[in-house]
Amino acid sequence: MGYAMLFRPVLTAVFAAAVFFAGPASAVEIQQLTSPKGIKFWYERQADLPIVAVSATFVNAGAATLPLDKEGLAYLVSILLDEGAGDMVSAKFQAYADEINIDMDFNAGTDNFDVGFRTLSSERDNAFKLVGLALTQPRFDAEAVERMRENQLDDLNRRQASAGDMLNRAWAKAAFGDHPYGRNIRGNPGTVEKFTVADLRDFVATRFTRDKLVIGAVGDVDAAEISRLIDLAYGGLPATGPRLDPPELVVTPPTDRDDITIVRQNIPQSTVIFGTRGLKRDDPDYYAAALLNNVLGGSSFMSRLWDAVRAQRGLAYSVATFINPMQHSSYFMGQVGTNNDQVKLSYDLIRSEIDRVAREGVTQKELDDARSYVLGSFAMSMDTNRRLAGVLASIQIAQLGPDYIDRRADFYGKVTLDDIKRVARRLFWGDPNATEGTVRLITAISGNPTGFDKAN
Repeated sequence: MGYAMLFRPVLTAVFAAAVFFAGPASAVEIQQLTSPKGIKFWYERQADLPIVAVSATFVNAGAATLPLDKEGLAYLVSILLDEGAGDMVSAKFQAYADEINIDMDFNAGTDNFDVGFRTLSSERDNAFKLVGLALTQPRFDAEAVERMRENQLDDLNRRQASAGDMLNRAWAKAAFGDHPYGRNIRGNPGTVEKFTVADLRDFVATRFTRDKLVIGAVGDVDAAEISRLIDLAYGGLPATGPRLDPPELVVTPPTDRDDITIVRQNIPQSTVIFGTRGLKRDDPDYYAAALLNNVLGGSSFMSRLWDAVRAQRGLAYSVATFINPMQHSSYFMGQVGTNNDQVKLSYDLIRSEIDRVAREGVTQKELDDARSYVLGSFAMSMDTNRRLAGVLASIQIAQLGPDYIDRRADFYGKVTLDDIKRVARRLFWGDPNATEGTVRLITAISGNPTGFDKAN
């Protein structure tokens, strides 16, 4: 959706065949490799399909690394990288990409900048060279820059008038304040209109460096060959660049009340976003928090919030929660949509369930079901070569170790009922050792809800 917290086509028949990952998670055999030019990466060989897939991430090179007056610059770069590179103008670049059957995308995130692609093995040299060209020699021709800038501005204008976008902005402001995490990845018209080619080139020069690079790759070639290919794509990047990390941020709700912002809209239904502090990925309590979230609202039809709000009372079509660990913060968030006259009831039910889980914890059956769901669903995150490459990159970013896939079940298996209760109190009361407490939420509502006094 463009903010820090919120919610491509297959080119050939061979790519379509790659939809199914060849084996279970336990069958993944990660090779930790170093290319001839010194680029470290993880690789999984899959010899059954003639495809190579790569997920590369430039860590701490995303939208949050930009100053306020450059809000939206990372996104503009991301939509321009396939608009010409080297001696190929936009049309020639894209025609050539189609010709060599490369499925490629560039994504500006809040923390990081991602480059993902997959290609037929028979075209691997051409594909890896093309990615390298896009990263090291983007053209940023005037026509392409202005065309994509207009696209970005049109998209911004549409979004800024939408209830959903206004809701996201309201929650981001309340939760993140002036921290870069509260900004829109797509920017705002006032900044986007002023970007120059020099700004675009500065972003590429300072963010696309090998010291920020994390790579996961999957393919049918041997270790020596994938190492050679990695150098074709990334060996021409500068070795180092400036540190650009944004400051650390702890999302903290008020201690004496819920922080409720209402964005009044003359529409028949309201959407509610609610949230509080979360846990970062390296926190020892992360696994307990993930299982807690699953019980509370993370698994939809199995969750307490689904049962209380949807199944028993039919107040909403959906209600869900998640924990989002970021590089420099984390937050717990949930969302529900319902009729204006049922928002207060839905919200009170949600708060009641959150409070109940902090006071009482969960049952053994709920914990066992959540554990089974979380462990079983992990395989789906690796059901294609492209996704598996992304998982390999994500494990490296989180510094979980090459044996994480094998050890993951043990981490979740050690979580006890007492852990769940303690972590619930840590998240929702702010004190893991408390025996009494009160849930405080950061909340934004878009619509015309009844029963709430505060209106912005």
